[in-house]
Amino acid sequence: MGSEMLSKQAVLFYDGDCPLCNRVVTWILNHERSPEILFSALNSEATAQWKAKHPELRMDEDTVYFYDGQQLHNRSTAVLKLLPYMRAYVQGFRLGWIFPCALRDAVYNFVAKRRQRIVKECRVDPRLAGRSLL
Repeated sequence: MGSEMLSKQAVLFYDGDCPLCNRVVTWILNHERSPEILFSALNSEATAQWKAKHPELRMDEDTVYFYDGQQLHNRSTAVLKLLPYMRAYVQGFRLGWIFPCALRDAVYNFVAKRRQRIVKECRVDPRLAGRSLL
C-alpha cells in the first residue's frame, strides 16, 4: 500500500496492552461488514510512523482513536464512527448519537479507568495479521 492510499484508509488506534481493548478489537472483527478497517496499537512503530506523517493530529496513549480517512475521532465519537463499518444488526447503537458528547465521553472515561479490572487476560486475535497499519 502506498502512503497516499494508506492516509485515506480507516484505522482504529487502540491500547495494544489493554485486555478490554483487545476484546473490543475481536468483537469488531466478528461483526464488521467487510475487512476495511486497519488496526494499530498506540504504542506500535506503525502508529509512530503514522503520527509522524500526520503531525497535525494529536494522540495520547490513554484513549481509542478512529481515523476515517479524513478526520481523527476519539473516545465515544470514535466508537460511534465505527458503526457504519459494522453489520446491520449492530446499527441500533447509532442511538448513541442522541446523547451529548460530554455525557458519552463521561461513560467512556468511567469504563476506561476500570478497563484493566474489567477484563484480566490480554488476548491478541490472530485475525489481526494482515490488518495492521503498516
